[in-house]
Amino acid sequence: MKYIYTFVFLFFCLCSQFVQSQNQEQRIQKIESTLDSLSNSISGLSKKVDFSVSNTELSTFIRAIAKNNKVNVSIDPALQQIKVSHNFSDATVKNVLLYLCKEYNLTIDFLGTILSVKKYSPPYVPRDIGIVFDKEKDLFSVNLQNDTLHVAFKKITDFTGKNLVFAPGIGNQTISSYIKEKTFESAIDKIAFSNNLSVTKTKDNYYLFETADAPNQKGITDTRRQKPARYRNSNFYFKVQDTIKQIIDVDFENVAIASIVKDIGFDLSINMFTSTPLTSAGNATVKATNITYDVLLAKILENTKFSYSKIDNIYYFGLKNQASLTNSVTIPLLHRSIEIMNSPIQNNQNSDFNNRSSQTFNRNQNFSNQNYNQNNQFSNRNNSVNQNLNSRGTFQDYSNNTDALLDLIPKKIKDSLSITTDVEQNAFIVNGNTQKIESFRKFLKSIDKPVPVILIEVMIIEVSNSNSVSIGLDLGLGDSPAKDKGTVFPNTEVTLGSSSINKIIGGLNGFGSLNVGKVVPNFYAKIKALETNGDLKIRSTPKLSTLNGHQATLSRGERSYYAVTQRDIIGSQNPQISDVKNYYPIDANLSIGIKPLVSGDGNITLSINVLQSSFNGERIDPEAPPGMDSREFTSTIRVKDKDVIILGGIEETSKNNSGSGVPFLARIPLIKWLFSKRTRKASKSKLSVLIKPTIIN
Repeated sequence: MKYIYTFVFLFFCLCSQFVQSQNQEQRIQKIESTLDSLSNSISGLSKKVDFSVSNTELSTFIRAIAKNNKVNVSIDPALQQIKVSHNFSDATVKNVLLYLCKEYNLTIDFLGTILSVKKYSPPYVPRDIGIVFDKEKDLFSVNLQNDTLHVAFKKITDFTGKNLVFAPGIGNQTISSYIKEKTFESAIDKIAFSNNLSVTKTKDNYYLFETADAPNQKGITDTRRQKPARYRNSNFYFKVQDTIKQIIDVDFENVAIASIVKDIGFDLSINMFTSTPLTSAGNATVKATNITYDVLLAKILENTKFSYSKIDNIYYFGLKNQASLTNSVTIPLLHRSIEIMNSPIQNNQNSDFNNRSSQTFNRNQNFSNQNYNQNNQFSNRNNSVNQNLNSRGTFQDYSNNTDALLDLIPKKIKDSLSITTDVEQNAFIVNGNTQKIESFRKFLKSIDKPVPVILIEVMIIEVSNSNSVSIGLDLGLGDSPAKDKGTVFPNTEVTLGSSSINKIIGGLNGFGSLNVGKVVPNFYAKIKALETNGDLKIRSTPKLSTLNGHQATLSRGERSYYAVTQRDIIGSQNPQISDVKNYYPIDANLSIGIKPLVSGDGNITLSINVLQSSFNGERIDPEAPPGMDSREFTSTIRVKDKDVIILGGIEETSKNNSGSGVPFLARIPLIKWLFSKRTRKASKSKLSVLIKPTIIN
């Protein structure tokens, strides 16, 4: 029987399509016949056209053909919405019009020599609506195609025996729908939904159709789904806005939670299972619009001993500690690391050397406390760069780095949850109540944001200028006769022996009564006129990249060694002295430590420590630690992204002006240069640090 019904239904459909095709051909033939009869009076219909258009309004295209061939046309404004792309060559105007009528379902009305082109609207002809209904199996099939509502409902009522009633004023509305072998109520529901109608099934089995005022009113309803209307004037009202997304409007005051869960869940066709009755859950008062069913449940059950879990679209209600309402999930982090790294991994080599140095100083009693403190300070200062910056960190007090991230989560969210970490998957493994887990997941999502990476460019510029002038004449007696030697250019430094001096004196003898005599063999004269200038410029441009809130360090330096002799006395009656000499390293470094923090407005706060130490080449003893010079910057500043700032500069200036000579004669102008020696020295050095931070992402 089922196959017979299907065959009859398909037969009706095929017959309907065949009739439509026949009517279309007859309509075009009628238009062609009329155009042929008008060709004698309208010569433009027989003229050939040559047109090529692309994405052009149909009305514009027809108007252009008519104007070029002097054909009077009137065009329906609705044709402006149709876009055409055609290429016509060696075709008559009549054939083009026939093609357009067939292709775009147009028709032409004729008034004398005026052609009126418009959309074709087929005249309404009552048709035999295809309906198949198996009353025993309650299977209903129907094919509605722009059928008038009152005609279609009469046909359905006569065929099925089901009473369909419609509201006044909608009887002439056309409806369309194609339903095949569905239950009658399901088919009626979809017919109403697809034609913007609402239908209500009454207690006496009437189906009442009305125009739907809102999307949620489309489709079938029954007396049980009229609860919102029945409660409209009471303390319990709700309205379903979207059954798919489960969005509702609610307004109730001091209503039992059990009734809220049951009534709204029934209206949303929700599958639910309750292991413990919700009668003791208490009452709730809520007023909200466009709230989801899940959010409503979470709020009204929040301060009760009940909870729910949603598994495979089934809602399970019960006590919070029930096994059926607990779950274990893995929540991965997408952007952040599950371990907050408070400092990068560092090489232990330097720390070993520093520890040895400290031990050596503790054993060595030959150095004064002052010298020990100074050298120990320089040895450990590089490590102090990291210590200074780390002391400002937030996560230094945690033995486990994952504890630091968990501490960001409010205690109320973590309560009653068992949380462990999986470092390899960068995820939390959480076990507990389903609603608590969802709150935990939601908070993690709010803090799981990409951490900016900051590129920090540091430019260290050191400029040194020095000059010295030394002028004078030295006369004296040596241990042996001096030889003539020295340079005249570019620096003058000449030593003259007694023989050369006697020749100069001999050249002066004979001028009047002047007779100086001669000098002794060991006599010498040293003439010195030196001037030196120095200009040194050192520029270092290290670059460091680090995550926001994490420090970056860079160190570059040199190493020197000093000796420490340990003397041990062995024995008491015949003591023997044993000396052991050990060599220990000491470093001079350029160390940079920077910790950036990016604020919400894009500015960057930098905590900076720059230390530059160098050996000055001086030792208080050949085996003592070398002398060191140190310069340090420590600052906290706030800058904009990609701005260049000058952290500061250290400028050192030194001058030395000294001289020696024969008393009184060394002060007489002009001749003082023959009886004195003078030295002038001046030096100037400046260290500047420039920093440019850039947020990469």
